[in-house]
Amino acid sequence: MLNVAFYLDATAVRTPTATAVVYEGRRFSYAEILHQANQVANGLRAQGFGPGSRIALACSNRPGFLAAYYGILKIGGVVVALSTTLRERDILFQLNDSAAEALLTFEGRGDNAFAEQALPAAEKADLCRKVWMIPSNLGMTAGLSGWPALGDLMAGQSGSLRTYGYGADETAVLLYTSGSTGRPKGVELTQGNLTAMVVINQPLAAREATAVRLISTPLFHIMGQVCGLNLAVLNGEVMVLVEGFDPALIWRLITEEAVTYFVHMPIYYQYLMERADGVDTRAVRRSLQLCATGGAPLQAGLSDAFKDRFGLGLTPGYGLTEVSSIVAWGGCGGTPRPTTAGRIVPGVEVKLLDDKGKEAACGDQGEILVRSPGVMKRYLNMPAETRRRLQGGWLRSGDIGRFDEFGRLDVLGRVDDKILRGEEHIYPAEVEAVLKGHPAVSEAAVIAVPDDYLGQEAKTFVVLKAGRSVAERELLGWLSRTLPDGKCPGLIQFQSALPQTSTGKIARHLLS
Repeated sequence: MLNVAFYLDATAVRTPTATAVVYEGRRFSYAEILHQANQVANGLRAQGFGPGSRIALACSNRPGFLAAYYGILKIGGVVVALSTTLRERDILFQLNDSAAEALLTFEGRGDNAFAEQALPAAEKADLCRKVWMIPSNLGMTAGLSGWPALGDLMAGQSGSLRTYGYGADETAVLLYTSGSTGRPKGVELTQGNLTAMVVINQPLAAREATAVRLISTPLFHIMGQVCGLNLAVLNGEVMVLVEGFDPALIWRLITEEAVTYFVHMPIYYQYLMERADGVDTRAVRRSLQLCATGGAPLQAGLSDAFKDRFGLGLTPGYGLTEVSSIVAWGGCGGTPRPTTAGRIVPGVEVKLLDDKGKEAACGDQGEILVRSPGVMKRYLNMPAETRRRLQGGWLRSGDIGRFDEFGRLDVLGRVDDKILRGEEHIYPAEVEAVLKGHPAVSEAAVIAVPDDYLGQEAKTFVVLKAGRSVAERELLGWLSRTLPDGKCPGLIQFQSALPQTSTGKIARHLLS
């Protein structure tokens, strides 16, 4: 009998008055968060929902996300976590693909009028019969006329509930891949997956280093749910919630709330560095104890620059939605490369297979295969793709990696991204990580384009830092001196920005 919502129950009993959430200057205790989650759960049961009910949740990082997330899990439902950057067509697809019976959503924030996309999709969805809006304050009514608020669902409901116990193989959360290479796939994660990976991930960081977590990564993403939410609730830690990414706000909260832990993709650390003027460096050094990153290789020199200014480097990591969290983490020995993801975490197995299907030797490249208790149940409604990716208990990640002499995993890119230029093999992630170490470069992406002679050529899209300039020939020359022979792309195109997925990854399928 498993449920990550048991963590909330236990912590609220152990330390009921301890601060669970800090949000827009307000503080919520663990007892308050549990009370809200139980009210949501009882409200859902009163509406006829129960074990196995698929309920979509589309909300930014606010207390209502926690109330809805744990409320759904407490009745044995399936949380269908939707990105808050989707458009109507994509929301409708995911509601229908998941057979969602209800939608809990927020109106949006700032320029993101999410409800304008979500509500028409819900009305058109085949099975979605109920919608509730999640305001920033659960005591508020919905801002859109005619739509009930989550508070309406909670009204008059008891703050007590016996939490449902799932079987280990029962689906608990359905997450859609970011779709950086095209159509998203629904990843079914079980309570066995989630609870096992929380236990595996818990010892990776010292408890004092994660006592106060600033959570800016989206909670609809697996990184936010495991590394930001469930681990914090299990440990009884403080979660400082931030909607979106506002560097000035994040720096202020780090100092005001004595934040000890922060995790985000590498590009966001670069944004923080670029907007750190006026930040109280000494206060940051006193509070921050662990800064982790994942989702993409580190830019060359970024960790050292962060350490020089704020006293600690960036701890790399590598994980996948399909394995419910972290595969590789940190690791010591030698000087890490930008592509270094760390050592394989205890409880997880990794092997690399070369093009002939044989296990690759140390230093050789191969596809990363993962076996762990976190490996997904299946891809929803995609039996052929499930069979292709799940083989003998191993997940074929689709990522290319290699082990170095220190036992660390380098992640070089996607199998599908590999560029075959004549007899040369170019991995975009390797080129991008080096390129982003150039003092004038802010972002970069490398894709394959057709070439009549070589078959494929590597084309690089570059975004320069504000106020910086560099000529194409100069940048290509710098790359040719920095990269190994045969790895330098032949084409460069400067752009003002790169298209991104909702989690900050580059949407390569939109580049040409």
